[in-house]
Amino acid sequence: MLPSYVVYLMALAALVRRLRQSARDTGPRPVRKIVLFKPDVDPDRVRSIVEECGGKLKKQLPIVNGAACVFPEEATAMGLLSRAGEVAWVEDDLVISINSACFFVPRPRPRPRQQIVPWGIAKVRAPEAWAHASGRGVRVAVLDTGIDMNHPDLKANIDGGFDCINETTNVIDDNGHGTHVAGIIAACNNDLGVVGVAPEARLYAVKAFDSKGQGQVSDIVQGVEWCIANRVHIINMSFGTIDSSKALAMAIQKAAQTGIIMVAAAGNDGRRDNVLYPARDPNVIAVAASTRDDRIAAFSNSGEQVAMAAPGEDIYSTYREGGYKSLTGTSMACPHVTGAAALLLSISPGLARDGVREVLCRTATKLPGFSPDQQGSGVVNAGAAVTRVRLSA
Repeated sequence: MLPSYVVYLMALAALVRRLRQSARDTGPRPVRKIVLFKPDVDPDRVRSIVEECGGKLKKQLPIVNGAACVFPEEATAMGLLSRAGEVAWVEDDLVISINSACFFVPRPRPRPRQQIVPWGIAKVRAPEAWAHASGRGVRVAVLDTGIDMNHPDLKANIDGGFDCINETTNVIDDNGHGTHVAGIIAACNNDLGVVGVAPEARLYAVKAFDSKGQGQVSDIVQGVEWCIANRVHIINMSFGTIDSSKALAMAIQKAAQTGIIMVAAAGNDGRRDNVLYPARDPNVIAVAASTRDDRIAAFSNSGEQVAMAAPGEDIYSTYREGGYKSLTGTSMACPHVTGAAALLLSISPGLARDGVREVLCRTATKLPGFSPDQQGSGVVNAGAAVTRVRLSA
């Protein structure tokens, strides 16, 4: 047996090693920030300001007169605030996960031998609208993980897009979430697989989330900017975060000013007064999730910002690599409303952003036993909404 003092010294040495390792682990770490500059700061000056403060420019964000930057440590980044004449705001370039608005249904489903109308599409009464409205001519951006561009149920409706992460036009979906969302909105009415709410809407894949379903606010801001530049009519945002972002709020405000309709997922925490951002932004339509048996899903977040609900439980739709899958979440509820909005714009192109929201709210189906904070105006009713617009024309 070793003498007690030797055991003590060995233990002490081990403790010192752990403390040194902890010090290394908790030392300065690189941080990624979004820096917003004063209106009179020329974009050509941005890189110089960032580098003078010890940072590295990752991408410029002209829509908010800002930039995404990496700094060696937090203190270096905060040094930007001393340049009050040029810098207006500094915030974390938050990482947002689509998992906050979606989760998988483990039960396997066989590939359909012929086209089916998923229960959610039927529940929002989309088939009743198709004799008069199909989404034709309406440009819908899916701000997500990309879209399977060769999916047989989608490819006829896809007009391109942009990868904000790598700044290319390669928008392949290496996750599946974006393809699933796209199918709910506009899977083709082609005797294959499934059909979407607005089966002739034009889809644009704006990729801001990676294969793990994670995306940074700066990529989302750039995605919104791309949507404005490419004159899309609707942006679907099936994601959310507890935190707010001034940069994203500014981008959303710019999009709203151009008339773009934005629809977002309320979130899946099942909490009251906890609608995620950007759904809680006043310029965005916040969507809760409902079930087959006309209830608000237990996981669906609630709050005064909820505008309406839509099917979000066990939703069968297109998936990556030409497949199909069932997913659950407010991520799936959100595109039902996006599709309904596309139907309205296809028969009334001049209908304003606020007008679309008003029609969808006024024609929604109220669920007994659930508060406005849980369901908003009720479950979206695409058939009734299209009828209302037709009769008022």
